[in-house]
Amino acid sequence: MKKLFTPLLQKFRQLQGSPVSLARGTAVGVFIGIAPVMPLKSILILLITMATGSSTVAALLVATIICNPLTYLPLYYLAWLVGNLLLPGRASWETLKAGIDRMQEVGWVEAIAVTGRMGWDTGLVLLAGGMVLALPMALLSYPAALRGFLRIERKRYEKHLLHTKGKESAP
Repeated sequence: MKKLFTPLLQKFRQLQGSPVSLARGTAVGVFIGIAPVMPLKSILILLITMATGSSTVAALLVATIICNPLTYLPLYYLAWLVGNLLLPGRASWETLKAGIDRMQEVGWVEAIAVTGRMGWDTGLVLLAGGMVLALPMALLSYPAALRGFLRIERKRYEKHLLHTKGKESAP
């Protein structure tokens, strides 16, 4: 498990930008990563990060970590489950699973067509459930990410000071 998370943490440490921008990007990535908008994730991330002055790289990294081929099914099932509680009986899990399986086999243009063929009810159930899950998680991720990026910035500053003082005391 440590081998999986160490490279990811290293990537976060290497991100450039202000802690606020990086934390905003993280929140956007969490929101879009959890939200069931599979064929449009990258486009939405670009639009939202440009509009909010957030880090696009941080958002893309976080969204990829959250929503990837290993997590699609559990995330979409959870969104369907919550959405089905809010809007009962509008979409079956079998229809949704068949659509997700098909989207993973085709390119993004065909994935959009597959999404359209699943129907408005399925889309509505997924969006309702996904938003109920994504919004609080994104809101919670911002302060946690901000603390983490401020800590990284402080360590960089301290390292810079130590490096600069070492040069000053050298003969």
